[in-house]
Amino acid sequence: MKKCIKIMTAILIVIFSIVPVMADENVGEVVIKYPLNNVAFKLFYVGEWKNRKIDYQGEFANSHVTDDLTQAAEALAVYANKNQLTPTKVEKTNNGEVMFTNVKKGIYLVLADDGMNGKERYHAMPTLLSMPNYVDSTESWFTEINAKYNQDEVPDETELEVIKVWDDNNSKNRPNSIEVELLRNNEVYDTKTLSKSNNWKYKWTNLDGSYEWSVYEKSVFNDYTVAIEQENNQTIITNKSNYKTPNYKSSSSTFRSRTSRIPQTGQLWWPVVALGGFGVLFIVIGIIRGKYSQ
Repeated sequence: MKKCIKIMTAILIVIFSIVPVMADENVGEVVIKYPLNNVAFKLFYVGEWKNRKIDYQGEFANSHVTDDLTQAAEALAVYANKNQLTPTKVEKTNNGEVMFTNVKKGIYLVLADDGMNGKERYHAMPTLLSMPNYVDSTESWFTEINAKYNQDEVPDETELEVIKVWDDNNSKNRPNSIEVELLRNNEVYDTKTLSKSNNWKYKWTNLDGSYEWSVYEKSVFNDYTVAIEQENNQTIITNKSNYKTPNYKSSSSTFRSRTSRIPQTGQLWWPVVALGGFGVLFIVIGIIRGKYSQ
């Protein structure tokens, strides 16, 4: 009987040493190429991809940002910075790249701190990525991105104009006015009201060029979602109502698949291993009992 117990224990050890390895199969890696070293890059989990749109979850569930994967990055970036959300992962660039490992399934926002190279300031553009991503309809758990960025000298002064655009077919639910906040290094610096009387726009001038400036709508009405487009010193905030389901597209960054890392399916296989192991265990027990009964 002692021999039987030893055999059972050995089998259980083998089974449960395999299970954690199999359970970790559905995590991926993200590599981001960037020219400056020691720059912090951040991954924020924003939700899942469902029914060809982003299903926001967690801290982004009430963001009111558009669920179109191709238009959401800028608005999500300001939302995350303004609300000081905690990133899922943070890593710094080294030798021209940064790597994130053990990235679980989901949609992620990629943000980076500004970096300096002499008198030039580098600003990485926010982007969204999917884990896994799909290359030629093939599922891949490895993603490589060439980060897009702006590079310019820090000015003494700058200006920023905000323009409000309504995409709602002149809905009766459109508010008469909205408030926008000017953020200086992600903290509220000024608030202005936009309405029909000022053509839904405003321009701030004589801003200190050494700071990072951005604009966000203070409160988005429930019937609308928001998207932000940044063009030089102009921020366009679009509120959309009754939007159509967007088509799935990758973000504007370049993806490259490493086929050796592609799992064959997205299913979890560790339960199969565990159940199979228990099946073997019961067979062994049956054989041993049969011998003892003889």
